[in-house]
Amino acid sequence: MPETNDKENIIRWGIVGLGDVTTIKSGPPFWKNDGSKLVAVMRRTPHAAQKWIETNVPTSLQTGITPYDNLDEFLQDEHLDAVYVATPPATHLDVCQQVAKAGKVCYVEKPCGRCGWETEEIIKAFDSKQQQQQQEQLFTAYISRAYKRTDVMKTLLRQGTIGDKVTSITYNLKGMGGARGVEDDTAWRLDARKSGGGLIMDVGCHVIDRIDYLFGPLVDIKSVAKRRQQPSLTTSRKAQLAVTEVEDYVSMTAKIKSCDWTVIDSVGASVNCVWDFCSDDDDDGPLDELVISGPKGSIQMAAMSPSLPISVLDDSGNVVKTFTFEQPEHTAQNLIQLVTDEIRGAKKHDDGTDIRAPSRGENALRTSKVLDAVLSGYYGGREDKFWNRPETWPGRQQ
Repeated sequence: MPETNDKENIIRWGIVGLGDVTTIKSGPPFWKNDGSKLVAVMRRTPHAAQKWIETNVPTSLQTGITPYDNLDEFLQDEHLDAVYVATPPATHLDVCQQVAKAGKVCYVEKPCGRCGWETEEIIKAFDSKQQQQQQEQLFTAYISRAYKRTDVMKTLLRQGTIGDKVTSITYNLKGMGGARGVEDDTAWRLDARKSGGGLIMDVGCHVIDRIDYLFGPLVDIKSVAKRRQQPSLTTSRKAQLAVTEVEDYVSMTAKIKSCDWTVIDSVGASVNCVWDFCSDDDDDGPLDELVISGPKGSIQMAAMSPSLPISVLDDSGNVVKTFTFEQPEHTAQNLIQLVTDEIRGAKKHDDGTDIRAPSRGENALRTSKVLDAVLSGYYGGREDKFWNRPETWPGRQQ
C-alpha cells in the first residue's frame, strides 16, 4: 500500500491527460470518493492543466491540486500515490512504463494498449513491484464491471431467470455507440496510430469485456472487418490521412470458454456481434442491443448504457419484467471507488476477504487479444506496429 499522508489512509491521485473523459465521467470521483484526494494533474499543453483545474474543480479544492505540463516533474511529486492515465491509447505504453518506474499505482483507460502486445508490455511494467508488494499495481477502466446494472444482471443469471445455462449471446450496434469527438477526420478515435483501429477499439471493447465478465472468455473467433464509408476528402488529403481509413463495420462470431468467475454455465454458448458504425438505415435510427438467451427465455439490454432498462422475456418473447436504473452522475465513479478501496485495503467482504476491484490487467489483455483476432485480417496482422504501415493494410484494398 502506498505511504499516505494522514491517519485516514487517503490515496492521493494524479491525472495524466485532461480530455473530455475527465470532465464529468471520471475526473470528479477522484475528489468525491471516500478515501480519495486529487493532488496533481498533468497536460503537456502549457497552462492547460491550470485551466482544467479552474474549469472543473470546486473552488475550495483548487489550491490543493498542482498543475504540471511535464510528465517527469508530475511523477516526482512527493504527494502522489496513484495515477489515472487518461491520454489516447497511443501514449498508454510509454506513460504507464514511466508510472511504473516512478513506483506509483496505475489506473489506465481502456482499451489499455493499442493491441495485445502493447497491453502485455504495460502489464509487464508493473510485474516486479506487484510481486514485491503482493498487491495489485495496475487497474483498467472497464467501468461497466462496476455498474449497478451489471450487478442486477448477475443476480438475474444466478437466479436462473433464463434457465440453468446461457445458450446464445447476440449484440447489434448501429451508429456511433455514444462515441465522442468523431466529427473531425483527424479525431484520435478514427486514427489507427492513436487508437489502434476504428471505433470498435473505443466502443466495441466495452461489449467484449462485458461478455467476458458475465460469461467467460471468447474463443473460436471468426470475423469480418471492412470499411464501407469512404472519407470525403481530397485525393492529397486522403493520402495524408491514409492511416485514418480504419474499419467501420465489424461482425464477429465466437464461443464461450469455461472459466471460474461466471455465475451461470455459459460454456459453448454462441456469440454473434455486429458493429455497424456507418449504418445507412436512417429510418430505424441507432441501435444498441445485447440479448442473452437460455432455455427459459432471454434478457435484453442496451450494452453501452449505465442506466437504460433491462428487460426479461419468457420463452415466447413476451416481456415479463423490466428493471429501471438511475443515471449516475459520474459513470466511472463506482469502479474508481473500488480501485481506491483496494489500494487502501480499507474494506472487506462479510467473510473477511479483501475487496478486489473487478477490472485489472488480465481482463484488459483478454479483450485486447480478442480485438486483435477480430481485426487482424483488416490490418494484415497486429503483432507489429501496424499503424505505421497503412499502405499494407488489406482492408484498405477492399
